Amino acid sequence: MARVEMLAALAAITLAVSPASAGEKALQEDSTGREIGRTTEKELKVTLTSSFGSVLISRGKPEKILVLEPVPPGKDESKVGIDYSIRNRIGFMDLSLGEGSRDNEKRRSSFKFANLSGGKWFLQFSDAVPISFDVQLGVGKGDFDLSGLQVKDFNLSTGASDVSLSFNQPNKSCIESMSIESGVSKFSGRNLCNANFKRFRFQGGVGAYTLDFAGSLSSEVDVDIEVGLGVMTVYLPPDVGAKVIYEKSWASRLDCPDDFTSTSETEYTSGNYYSAVGKMNIRVDSGLGSIRIRRH
Repeated sequence: MARVEMLAALAAITLAVSPASAGEKALQEDSTGREIGRTTEKELKVTLTSSFGSVLISRGKPEKILVLEPVPPGKDESKVGIDYSIRNRIGFMDLSLGEGSRDNEKRRSSFKFANLSGGKWFLQFSDAVPISFDVQLGVGKGDFDLSGLQVKDFNLSTGASDVSLSFNQPNKSCIESMSIESGVSKFSGRNLCNANFKRFRFQGGVGAYTLDFAGSLSSEVDVDIEVGLGVMTVYLPPDVGAKVIYEKSWASRLDCPDDFTSTSETEYTSGNYYSAVGKMNIRVDSGLGSIRIRRH
């Protein structure tokens, strides 16, 4: 399992502007936080790294690519770094939250703002453009409410973190492959079928994990689950057909609902699998963990 890299943050907020994109964006500063106004972007790619602290993501205003509001944590001084540029009408955003130093050699130009104090950050993204997220969390908490956003891609890697992820509304974009890696941590995913994914992959180390696949599913999707030493609970809607492929081991345990039957030594199928409109093919690999499949 890939380890979460503890990337440090910038000593100040910077906005990297390439010659081709100068003037195509607006970064505003006020007493509550920082904003990046939307201009010509038709898509957004976000790389977010937090070494410690709490990160909260939600839907914002269409005309604002990003609104960032820090909450001061007392005496601790934490730094926030933002690099943003537009190339071929695609916005590339590099967000780093935490403290430390970072190599700035690749910056061709920058504009510096005063440091932000905080260990807790509220991030609101525009719902007007498709967004690809690549998120790495070190130590802390994450609350990602992606309801109402156009999520095109989502990859999450966490260390010692407590993370929740929710799609309370159907995603307007299709996610080809959704990947989550959770280390020594707690993870909870809610209404995951609303994410509109084709393939979902979860890899857990040591911890307690919950995957709630409530929401709308009208196609056949693949779900891969790997747990080292932990407890995983998977919730499935009653109208979704499911096939679970599980390699039996003396050190692990799989518990399926009453409507599942064993079709082979390694396969369990729900009674409505072949008749259901929405189907899930779930592959489970558990080391010393316990996997529980439940119906809502």
